[in-house]
Amino acid sequence: MYWVYQTRIYYWRSQYVQARLIEPPPRDLKKLYSDDGFRDPMQDEPYGVNLALTYKINPKHPHPDNYFQSAGFTLFSGRLVELMQSFGVKSEVFPVTMVDQERNIQSDLKYYVFHSLEGVLEAMDEEQSEWTGDRDIGIPHLVLDESKFERRPIFLSNHIYIPLMRDDLKQEIQHQGITGFSFLAPERYRSGSYGFAPDFDD
Repeated sequence: MYWVYQTRIYYWRSQYVQARLIEPPPRDLKKLYSDDGFRDPMQDEPYGVNLALTYKINPKHPHPDNYFQSAGFTLFSGRLVELMQSFGVKSEVFPVTMVDQERNIQSDLKYYVFHSLEGVLEAMDEEQSEWTGDRDIGIPHLVLDESKFERRPIFLSNHIYIPLMRDDLKQEIQHQGITGFSFLAPERYRSGSYGFAPDFDD
């Protein structure tokens, strides 16, 4: 069994709990790293560069393991990285620096850019999902054909490029009290002209 998942967005006294990339500025990422193979935070292939990123956070906010952030990367705590690695998720990992509003380093916060290299799999049952081939039309629900794909811990589904997580990894995340994820059963997912998926479960 698989679940659609996303990074949960928390609020603290009417503020987003967010890590904002400040060094290098997001607009400069491609200019700095494109010669080494970096194109986009979500690219399938390795970045080809040893990223050195600094994020600004509010120390008074809670710090979820899967931290909502501003530049398209995936930002995981050390214990979440260890869990992903224990499940054999193919990835590359880069430690980041967390600072407060005055740029004081928060040395007790151990976070990492986690770049999954599991890629995209042909997971959708196109007929039952009512896939027309048009992403603007989208699908009214997602039906997976588990006989078609390798049962990796996480990956992106073909055509709609949404992240999917295997049930045993989801269960361990919840068992360990790891925070920052919301989940949705695939059959509840919809996209395009069918509207947005309903609220994800925490």
